[in-house]
Order: sequence, then structure tokens, then C-alpha cells
Amino acid sequence: MFLLYLTAVSDSESRKTFEYYYVTYRKAMFYAAYSVLGDTYEAEDAVHNAFVAISKHINVLLEASENDGKCYCVKDAKNAALNIARKNSRSAGDLSIEELYDLPDERSFEEMLAQAEYTDVLNVIRGMDDSYKDVLYMRYVMDMSVSQISDALGRKAATVKQQLVRGKKILIEKLSGEVMIADGK
Repeated sequence: MFLLYLTAVSDSESRKTFEYYYVTYRKAMFYAAYSVLGDTYEAEDAVHNAFVAISKHINVLLEASENDGKCYCVKDAKNAALNIARKNSRSAGDLSIEELYDLPDERSFEEMLAQAEYTDVLNVIRGMDDSYKDVLYMRYVMDMSVSQISDALGRKAATVKQQLVRGKKILIEKLSGEVMIADGK
């Protein structure tokens, strides 16, 4: 399977980078996908889908730091798993229209992030005010908990939670604006 991925990567530097992330983080990606799906075979499918996507966007990893690259790979696997779970729930009819409206705020936000391009989300976060940029980056890129963020930044947990809520609103508005511009609306 690994050779199949490499055929999609053009130059030798990109192949070395892809190989490094494949060898180093495929297990972490599997665990992230398995935590969403709870099924070994579907988690393997999600990791496969993630690596196919990564091979198409290898330039992101070429420019990323080690930590950003790891987060990108794990998030990609998690998003691929969410896509599979969403597809399964639609085909099985698990979620009704009423239940879709009752999704918790965090889950609907995660699903919105899953549909956006990772680099677009990162660019929007990087362009935000520092108080929102730091908490959003730590929460959604580095997967830190609210208490870890409050410890790292020396802020109260309630302050971090409020900054996350406000930052998510700003992020959604900016991403929605970019989608509208890209669609020509």
C-alpha cells in the first residue's frame, strides 16, 4: 500500500517527507480513527483515505513544523473517520433531521472544521487576534484540553472557555466568508 501512496508524490524530497510521516504517525492516526469509529477495518479505511489526501497535499507537510505535521496527520485521520461515520449514519438512517439540529456545539463545530481545508483553517487562525489565536490553535490543532490551555497561558479556565466560544464564532464567520468568495457569491 505504501508504494501506491508514493506514486502520487512527485519529487524525492516530498517522498522522503511522506515516508517519514507514514512511518512515524500511522499508528497515532489509526488510534484517532479508531476512537471515532470503534471498528478496526473502518479505522484502517480512514487512515488509508487520510494518506491518499496527504499524498495530494504533501506541500503542507513540507512547510509544517514537526508538531504541526503530526497534528495535520492525526486530524486528517480523525476527519476521514468522521466522514466514514457520517456516511454510515446516513446510510443506516441513524440520525433523523431533528437529531441533526440537536448536535452539541462542539460536535457541529468539529464537523464544520472537517469540511474546511486544513490550511485555510490554519491561515484564518493565524490571522486572528492573539487571545483567540492562541486558544484556538492549542485546542483544535494541538488537541489540548481547556485546563491544559489555561495552565499554558496562565489564564482562568472560564476565560479560556469564553475565548474559545468567541474565537469559534469569528472563525466560522471568516471561513464562511472565504467559502462565499470562492464560490463567487
